[in-house]
Amino acid sequence: MNIEFVSNDYLLAWNLLFKPAFSSEIQALKEKIWQKYPKEYMKLQKENIEILKYSDDFIPDDDTVYNYVFESDIFKNIKKETDKHRRFLMKFWYEYQKTINEELKNILRFPIKDTYHLLVIHPSLDTVEFMGTNPKKNISWGKLNDTEDGLKTLMRIIYTLVKYEIASFQKENKEIVAAVIDLAITNELHTRILKKSKYNEGFKNLRFLKRQLYPYWLMYLGADKEEMVSYMMRDQLAFDFEKYPVEKELKKVDLYGFIDFCCKNQKYIIRLSDIETM
Repeated sequence: MNIEFVSNDYLLAWNLLFKPAFSSEIQALKEKIWQKYPKEYMKLQKENIEILKYSDDFIPDDDTVYNYVFESDIFKNIKKETDKHRRFLMKFWYEYQKTINEELKNILRFPIKDTYHLLVIHPSLDTVEFMGTNPKKNISWGKLNDTEDGLKTLMRIIYTLVKYEIASFQKENKEIVAAVIDLAITNELHTRILKKSKYNEGFKNLRFLKRQLYPYWLMYLGADKEEMVSYMMRDQLAFDFEKYPVEKELKKVDLYGFIDFCCKNQKYIIRLSDIETM
């Protein structure tokens, strides 16, 4: 996997125009443009799709509003802050890229050879957008909590890229797919990089489902009965392993195969009666 962290003035401007304003200066700019160019403003409301689709090749039909934004002082300041944020993300990627790719291949058991283009926007915009059918694999990225922990941000980015990679797989079981990717990236990949359990991380709405999948996830990682105890102690996630016959074939499949297994067997994997033990 390769990630290119790039900037795109049109995408940044579009988000400032159509996402909630995070400062009074931005709100004032939006109101001023609306008063001067209401028709031109409205015509741009879906143009983010074209920008994401074509990125560097994008040329607007009418650049009146964009040029007005580009010439403003607030845009120039936000562009500087955005580029600083882009360099921050790049720094962590270059530091961990080799280890991430090695461990990611071991966990997924299939290679991701594509280059993803992360079009970095200001983190205060607090949004992520991508098109699963886009051959350029462009993703708009700028989250409010990006600067809190650079490595954790990388995990969120890679989670999104893996989700992008398998977006069309098992569409009717989206929650299971999301939970498995969360186990693979947010938990296991992060744990391997820091050599410290990160199984307390992840999406809150997936916690119960992930807990149900966890014993089978350990089998996927290749754990036998004795090793399961070590994993449980490491991750502080206890379960009665005697009740789970080891599915030996799971350690031979890739992530797609594991997702398939979970989907096909969800009736006995997901035990609603155990919800109170969470």
